[in-house]
Amino acid sequence: MPVISSLAGNDGLSIGYAGLPVGRTNILQLLEHQRTQLGWATAGRTCTTARWSDVAAGDCAGTDLLVVGAEERVLRGLPAQGSVTAPFRLHLVVDVPPSQEELARQISKRERWQFRRDQREHQWVLEEDSSPEALGFFYDRMHVPTMRNRHGDRSRTERRDVARHAVLRHGTLFFLSQAGTRVAGALCHWSKDRRTLTTRLLGVLDGRDEHYRSGAFKALYHHLLRWACEQRVARVDLFGTEAYISKGIFQWKRRLGAHPEWPPNHFATKRVRLYPRRDTPAVRDFLVANPLLRSDASDRLTPVYYADDERPPRLDLSARCPGLAEPEIVHLDTVLGHLAGFEPSRGTPR
Repeated sequence: MPVISSLAGNDGLSIGYAGLPVGRTNILQLLEHQRTQLGWATAGRTCTTARWSDVAAGDCAGTDLLVVGAEERVLRGLPAQGSVTAPFRLHLVVDVPPSQEELARQISKRERWQFRRDQREHQWVLEEDSSPEALGFFYDRMHVPTMRNRHGDRSRTERRDVARHAVLRHGTLFFLSQAGTRVAGALCHWSKDRRTLTTRLLGVLDGRDEHYRSGAFKALYHHLLRWACEQRVARVDLFGTEAYISKGIFQWKRRLGAHPEWPPNHFATKRVRLYPRRDTPAVRDFLVANPLLRSDASDRLTPVYYADDERPPRLDLSARCPGLAEPEIVHLDTVLGHLAGFEPSRGTPR
């Protein structure tokens, strides 16, 4: 039976998550972050056990918005009216062209300008060092402090032994140095055919914000892509993210010329489905503020932007990526109209 974990506040909307246990951390944390971006603080969390039949009937502990994370085959058995289905997780991948000039053209003009400006000032150099000592320095002085400073108690990462024996054993470790000091690093993993280099763990020295302000963290990605181009690496996988266009990771990596792909692991068969359970201004605000990538039965991805007569679509959050379909703008009246006169917490007409 699924467990419904709910976020509630004194204002705004309540959000519930049901389904795969892994979603109770990453998906619910993301939704809570998106909630705070609209100025709504989370006042409390609750957990209740439900049955799939209850979820299908809309009995979801009084939440305004229910998100179900499950295998695709499970979601096929649930009603879809008024909902939208998205990937549970996606990877953002850069197809590396054969020349540095072509690579530069794939990157947004503003991103190129910022990198060139910062590179002239700091003279960063990329180094490759896969020694055990280098891994220890990276893990203790870069990755762990960065995760702690950026995510606090919610940080999720690989253990040291996994980083050494599962990632580095089949990968390599890069550092970005400034005046002889290593200020940023990336532990990467090779695919079996060595055509794809995937960034797995990253960090900056002691997790200090100054390395973000200086542009060092972003510059690490630029140098990795340049290195891949020189080495004739076909693809650089910038790793995973949720399917929200509004997420900062999606926006940043998109500007590097990355496009979304289904993950090369068990997440490829998992989906999330959003069920709005009440038509309220807060629900509408949330949906408009968070466009996402919808997936269909053929695994095609389409950017979906919600809007209504008072709320224009957030097209300033661009979904422009190589090979991605044109955006679709969906009027919220067509999504929420079926909720008129329906009280989800009881599942019966008012």
